[in-house]
Amino acid sequence: MAGFTENYQFVTDVVIDDFVQPEHNNRIADTVDRVLGSVLRRLLTAGAFEGWTIEAEGVVSAGQGLVAGCWCETGETREIAGLVDDAVNHVFLEAAADAPTDGGLNVFAQFSASGPTDAIYLGTIELDDGGEVVAIDNAAEGVQRACHPIAWASLAGEGTIEDVPVAGEASQYVTHANLRLPGAIELNSESVDFTWEISETWRADRFLLTVTNNGASEADFVFQWCREGIAGDE
Repeated sequence: MAGFTENYQFVTDVVIDDFVQPEHNNRIADTVDRVLGSVLRRLLTAGAFEGWTIEAEGVVSAGQGLVAGCWCETGETREIAGLVDDAVNHVFLEAAADAPTDGGLNVFAQFSASGPTDAIYLGTIELDDGGEVVAIDNAAEGVQRACHPIAWASLAGEGTIEDVPVAGEASQYVTHANLRLPGAIELNSESVDFTWEISETWRADRFLLTVTNNGASEADFVFQWCREGIAGDE
């Protein structure tokens, strides 16, 4: 007898002659599309991961990256459609109709640096009135080459909040390397008679530590911390 998976209630353990409702098949397709698309869009910035540079021959090199929530890859150079002589052409990659399954792409040029929704901007190529390439800019303002691999980071450090008065409260930002997606924080201290609270954990490069001295005299709060998350830019 067929069962259901724990997280998304997909039909599983199907054997010959089991009857599977059409909605069960549809649920798999709809769920995978929603979850995978959402994860990619939140964790990876749309753009080139590697390659996809404009070349002097009026083509875009082979490469791969995230376009419109689909991971796309081209194994060879692609001609740029729509290049116009005696003009600066702005080059874009756009997901083709087969992008979700086969990673297909359209490569095209236009006069404006503002491209269609979900297209990624690669840079500019300038042609003279004879169609010869006179300039290429793969680092033009707004170029989307920010699709990074996901790498887990583990950060750690220590610090001191000095001279916290009796029954007093003190706050200090604890700064660290930038995280693309900040995660959980663990804080330890051997300073007795203190309590603490961590806030502003949504910040990618810091968190706010607030301590209260419950002892009988002014004292320093010495602490050690560690934090994990998805690594940020180098």
